[in-house]
Formats: sequence, structure tokens, C-alpha cells
Amino acid sequence: MRQAAVTVAFGHHAEILDRTFTSFAQNKFLELHAIILGDSLPSRRIPGIQYHLVPHDTSFGHALREVYYRRWELLDMLGIDYAVVVDNHDVLCLRQVPELPCLLRGASLGACPEHGGGKYIAGQGYTSTYFNAGVTFWNVQASRRLRQEILRRARQRFRSVDDQLVLNEVAHTRFYDEVIILPSQYNYRPCLAPTQIPNWPTVDHLDGVRIYHNVYSLEAARALIPVKDKAFLPPVTAA
Repeated sequence: MRQAAVTVAFGHHAEILDRTFTSFAQNKFLELHAIILGDSLPSRRIPGIQYHLVPHDTSFGHALREVYYRRWELLDMLGIDYAVVVDNHDVLCLRQVPELPCLLRGASLGACPEHGGGKYIAGQGYTSTYFNAGVTFWNVQASRRLRQEILRRARQRFRSVDDQLVLNEVAHTRFYDEVIILPSQYNYRPCLAPTQIPNWPTVDHLDGVRIYHNVYSLEAARALIPVKDKAFLPPVTAA
């Protein structure tokens, strides 16, 4: 059984995969695969990462949109059984994660709800668990039909560059029995104090967090490594 951390990149971000992506190497059961969109592999290639060159597909209308959607399709070229697919420059693995079949517990897709997870969507109408697409876990073979449906729908209409709508519409309407909702520790999004962003949470520690995903606090998060396995839960005191 082959398990992998996978990212898709082009241009400058393909040159700096040691900024965050190599943090997944602490999980010895994970291969690291970087799919590079373009005409050539990066001049700066990081030991331990397996690189794969794929030509751009201009039918997606925008290079970022191509990254966000083709990553689901390109999993099939790697010959792997399970994958955690992550954004290429702002996702940091703080602690080892369980093996991916253990996390998925028989599901085809595992993901964490976005901050503010209650949203209206086409199809089902509403979900209280709107997934963030920057960290997703896949049973590659079992999820093939789900991923194909995401690609098919994505090609029908250009709605935005960073369009998580399609993933959520398809998963929560047609494939909800094949999905597992993971706790936020596997895609932790708050800023780290003192950084504050309007309408966004801020916390003062990252204990218990496995995967951190916030571009504004990456260096502050890196300075806290190693984080504790579990956060401290203080006792309840009388008012």
C-alpha cells in the first residue's frame, strides 16, 4: 500500500517546496510527490520529493484555477493508494499524522470544515460543514468517480479562481455517504497571536494541531515546533 503527500505547483512556488511541503516527510509512511505544471521542472529540486512534469492545460482559463482542479485528476497518474493533497506554500505539518486509511475510516474523502462552515450551496441547498480544499485526504481508487464529477462540473462554468464551491456542491449533494468530516486539528486555520485578520479567529498556541494552514502566521507557527500532542484543558472554576 502506497500513501503520499501530494501538491501541485508552477512558477516560483515550485522552487520553494521546502518552505512547507517537506514538513510532511516526518511521516515516514508518506511519499512526497510534487506535480509541476509547465514546460520544465524547477531548477531547485528538493531531495526527498518526487517531481512530475505535466504541461499546462489552458482550458481552465487561469493557472491557479488549473492547480485547484487538476490536482484531483492528477492523483491517478501517481500509482498511489491514499493521498493527502495540500496547497503548495502555506500548509505546515506540525506533528506526525495517523496513516491515511486510519484517518479515512473507510471514506473516499476526508476534509475539515472551513471557518464559518455554514453556507448555502447548489444542490443540497445548505451545509454546516463547508470544506476547506487546501488540505484533503483521499482513497484514490474509491474516490475516482467523485473526483471526476468535480472536474466535469468545474469545466462547465468559470465562477472564480479559488472555487471551493464545486468540491462542496458535489461532495455534500451526491457523495455525502462517502465523506468523513475530520476535526480542525488536521487543517487548522486560525491566525496565531498577535496576528489578527478581521472576521477570522486568533489563538495563542498550536498544541494538539497536526496540520497548520494559515499563510499569515507560518513563521510564528514554525517557531513553536515541537508542539504538544494535546492542548491543555483547564479545569472549570466557579464563577
